[in-house]
Amino acid sequence: MINERRIFLCLLLSLTLLIPVSAQDMVDLTLSIGARGFGNAAPILIEACQEEVGGINVEWERISDVPNESRSIYVTNFTARNPKPDIIAVDVIWPGDFAARGWIASLEDYIAEEDLADYLPGFLAAAQVGGSTYAIPLYIDGIHLFYRADLLDKYGLDVPTTWEELIAAAETVVEGEANPDLAGFISMWAKIEGLFMNWLAFFQGAGGTFFDADGNLDINNEAGVKSLSTMVGMLESGVAPESILTFRPNDARLLFQQERAVFLMVQDFVWATLTADDSPVKDAVALTRVPYFEGNDDTNTTVIGGFLLAVNANSENPGAAADFIKCFTSYESQVQAALIQGKVPTRPAVYTDDRVVEGDPGIAALGANFVYAFARPSAQTGTAYPEISEIMQTEVSAALLGEKTPEQALADAEAQILAIMP
Repeated sequence: MINERRIFLCLLLSLTLLIPVSAQDMVDLTLSIGARGFGNAAPILIEACQEEVGGINVEWERISDVPNESRSIYVTNFTARNPKPDIIAVDVIWPGDFAARGWIASLEDYIAEEDLADYLPGFLAAAQVGGSTYAIPLYIDGIHLFYRADLLDKYGLDVPTTWEELIAAAETVVEGEANPDLAGFISMWAKIEGLFMNWLAFFQGAGGTFFDADGNLDINNEAGVKSLSTMVGMLESGVAPESILTFRPNDARLLFQQERAVFLMVQDFVWATLTADDSPVKDAVALTRVPYFEGNDDTNTTVIGGFLLAVNANSENPGAAADFIKCFTSYESQVQAALIQGKVPTRPAVYTDDRVVEGDPGIAALGANFVYAFARPSAQTGTAYPEISEIMQTEVSAALLGEKTPEQALADAEAQILAIMP
């Protein structure tokens, strides 16, 4: 009996020794990211990163691409202190909130400072809270200025770089075309997050910053009034149609695509539709960076969106999760994501990669505008950001509707924000 037991133990030991050490030590990770948003690139990059990092097995948890829906799922998991998923895709306005609540882990012990320099600084800033980085940029989108190149050429007009030039060009074209259905400028000025993004673009283009160098709220000033007054003036002069106050991104895109606007300012997801074979403007549309006001050419005016990858603070394997993130957002991974799924990289160097330039020239064009990228003030405002955005939407809308002067709207916004700031 004893000999039989010894033989069994010897056989068990020999079988154990035949199992590769990597399989015994394999770390199981779960990546939560939208199936539509990252699509066909996800499984390819997961497989490549499993091989590159080594010792990890990554399960792809497909989650809703609707930010509010995915955020709700994450909040439920975080509240329950669930260690899964280990890695989550976070909207650009979430890191400040999630970090303040202790839901995502600081990455400073896992990713070197010099490695962070390879990402767009304007995007990385959205994930930097209290001197620590809490997420790594994955892919980017943002607001751009689309325009009818054919109409500008017809009237001998240069592509505008300033708001003053844009307004003058819009007036010239609309007057020359004598078409009552043609608008000079359209955008997303309904009372939505996009309206706050719009005002921020005007505001930064006037030299403003939501918080000054000392971290103090700084919107009720000359730049704030100039930006909001210009928006109001575009409505009053007819450069922007009254219907703009109801427009969401696709409403504005549709009007432009129907050849009924000279300038369009929305996010870059419209580019593929505008340039599709069945688009009436496919051969006439071009894009450039969001304008600035005269004398402020050194300002960043491309308001960004997009997603980053963060590590669940309750993950049992934060180091392995961070190693996976480094691979998944690496130079080569971003090249492949651009070519496979059309995702705009967050590493500027990728924009000029020969494979990307040849495979998707539009990405290089968009990338040129992201040199001027800046993030909404979510990292600084943390858990208060949603309420602050709502305040700004309400007050900017009040000015555009003529219910308040720009000065009063900004003063009221500032007072309300100061009352809720953490």
